[in-house]
Amino acid sequence: MKIVRFCFITMVFCLLGACNPLGRASDIPAPKPRLVQKGEITIGAKSMTEQYLLMKITSLVLQAHGYHVNETVFLDSPAIRSAIEHGVIDLYWEYTSTALINYQKKPPIFNSQKAYQAVAEADGKKGIIWLPRSQLNSSWAVLMSGNLAKKLHIQTISDLANYIRRDNSSLRIATNEEYLVRDDGFKQLEQVYRFSVPNDKIIAVYTSLLPQAVQEGRVEVAVGMEDDARVTSDHLVILKDDRHVFPPYDAAPVILRRTLTTKTELRKILAQISNVLTNQNMLELLYKVDIQHRDITQTAWTFVTEHHLLQD
Repeated sequence: MKIVRFCFITMVFCLLGACNPLGRASDIPAPKPRLVQKGEITIGAKSMTEQYLLMKITSLVLQAHGYHVNETVFLDSPAIRSAIEHGVIDLYWEYTSTALINYQKKPPIFNSQKAYQAVAEADGKKGIIWLPRSQLNSSWAVLMSGNLAKKLHIQTISDLANYIRRDNSSLRIATNEEYLVRDDGFKQLEQVYRFSVPNDKIIAVYTSLLPQAVQEGRVEVAVGMEDDARVTSDHLVILKDDRHVFPPYDAAPVILRRTLTTKTELRKILAQISNVLTNQNMLELLYKVDIQHRDITQTAWTFVTEHHLLQD
């Protein structure tokens, strides 16, 4: 009930124009807008830094092209999916396997292009259009302290599973609440690698705190995001997914067909953003925001100007 209530309150504030925790584009020297205002666009984001950045980058580019942009933040994947299905938002950035497994209830596809084609075809029937995907693959990863992994001779998730089967009473694992309930989440990880962790050894924390939990020794293992900038700064290692439990999570803008029909140039504009997004430059952006505590809007502004996204 708490999650439902929070989502509802969040959506109400977003609709009233009061949901913008990331600052306004006017906080920076914004690009001079086109003389002709082209209408309103409402962009959504899930509550995590990478999504904030994707939303802010998109917002700045669309404003430069003459659109009035509203930015809204939602608690998690189900909330933002519901928002676009009900027309509360026009577009947001989604990940292929999140849509395939969580929304469309299909088994994972480990080929990136085939996964993209599958979700695009299924969502197209619902009036939700997947625009060209980026080279940003925001996949899950199993994280450990570099020192502990070296001490226990653990390099792969299979190595970890073998250790857990020998002594699972002493090992604590953290992940976020969403991963605990996803169809491709923690239960799938246990099944594929054939191990089991007692419930009292599984700890749910915010995504942003997962690397810190490992670094401070509060847990021995975390299932977090592969492109988390704190993996490097906290001297963690990513265990090799040798049984391929994590399918591709390629990021792509998804947009309502009705919005795209009336604003056809959005296809070209958003494709230009997709073309420059990679794991490497997203890691750099996340490092600036999460580690160096730089302003998200300013960081996004620097990115769009350096990649010439404000030009036709």
